[in-house]
Amino acid sequence: MRKMFMALGAAAALLTLGSTAAQAAVHHNRPAATPACGDNCFALSSLLLGPDMVQNAYIKGDLGTGGRVGQNVNLKTASNSHPNQDFSGAKVGDLSDFCGGIIPTASYVCVNYPSTYPVFESNWAPFGNDSGLCAGLATANLNDEAVTLQDCGVTARTLWVGDLKNGTAHSGHLYTPWVNASDPNFSHPLVLTVGRPSGRPANQLIVTRLNVLTGNTVPDSQEFTLHIGPVA
Repeated sequence: MRKMFMALGAAAALLTLGSTAAQAAVHHNRPAATPACGDNCFALSSLLLGPDMVQNAYIKGDLGTGGRVGQNVNLKTASNSHPNQDFSGAKVGDLSDFCGGIIPTASYVCVNYPSTYPVFESNWAPFGNDSGLCAGLATANLNDEAVTLQDCGVTARTLWVGDLKNGTAHSGHLYTPWVNASDPNFSHPLVLTVGRPSGRPANQLIVTRLNVLTGNTVPDSQEFTLHIGPVA
């Protein structure tokens, strides 16, 4: 887990975002994960909603049981007593390890990013127990698709690459768009996005086309950061 944050922080440093931004992916936040999951888990939050709304497997009862392929992943008010918010993440390699293999050579990430960019998976791990279900997509190259639990390590649809060149430093934290590795689009890749607050579930995570605004900025709804560890 720590290797993941070290890799992201090092890459940020190479982009000369400054020492504060270089440390942005390596910080603790309250709340983030159940004590059982501890520093093996992380919380993903958006610049739009702030650090108190974190990635959550939308499963009835919030008991850390009953997960299956196809269940929605959203952002929910963070608590260290919600096992559905426990996700363990790991750097599974660099793009050079996957391009031409599980990630198609013609995918956006393989065509446009350096081969040294890190590749990650986000494994739902209630109480620290990896489920083998990861935040991903059921179908590649589908705009507005909901992010759901999918089998880990099977396709590029559960792999994500941090778009460091479009990252931004905010309040001492590094926020980046997260590009789904399966996207074959030659421009404007599908990135993790916060959905409508009034949806069912509210704040469903979806993928939409990267929207680079005037001044080379990205909407807050497409900028995400990571926090590790539980409340205490």
